[in-house]
Amino acid sequence: MRYSKWFLINFIVLIILLTGCLGKPSLELISSSAEIRDDRSGGIGIMSGERKGEFIYPISLSYDFVLKNSGSRILGRAKKPNKATFGFEDGIKVSIEPKGKLLAIVKEVIGCNIFEEEDRRQNHVGIGTMGTPVLAPGVESKFTFDFVLGAAEENPEIRLVPSKEQLDKLERNAMEATLVIHIEDKEIARFDLAQLN
Repeated sequence: MRYSKWFLINFIVLIILLTGCLGKPSLELISSSAEIRDDRSGGIGIMSGERKGEFIYPISLSYDFVLKNSGSRILGRAKKPNKATFGFEDGIKVSIEPKGKLLAIVKEVIGCNIFEEEDRRQNHVGIGTMGTPVLAPGVESKFTFDFVLGAAEENPEIRLVPSKEQLDKLERNAMEATLVIHIEDKEIARFDLAQLN
């Protein structure tokens, strides 16, 4: 009789633990990288002046991440489109939170916090993102951020890029950040990029 009581208690504890584990999404960061890119494929057209019709090519701080859904349930949905952001309210959202060191360097080199949407908007800093709103179990997907830092030559459309020394400093410290993943304003995972690289 005594053994069956302990067995029952252990069984209940095991069920509670398993239920808790099943309720949390399992997300793995398979790879992460950051580099300064001179994007020759994504030119910006000059719209006015003597050089109207020519293209300039932005230089960006680019991050690439590969995430894998290692759980047993689908992460994210694509049922609530947001026309303003061209994304989905119920989809996977990935963001980068700079640590103090990276934030100080970004503000020194660019003059604003490129990781914060309102700061980017006020300082006319562009961003390009790519990713998927939904990850099925066992599936990997790439997520990319391209923070436009400027162009190598003077033009009427975007600012001049910082010096090579400043860009090198930014690139060396780009992983001093945390990758944060949300679904509908609920944080589901975070990864310290400095400790992974």
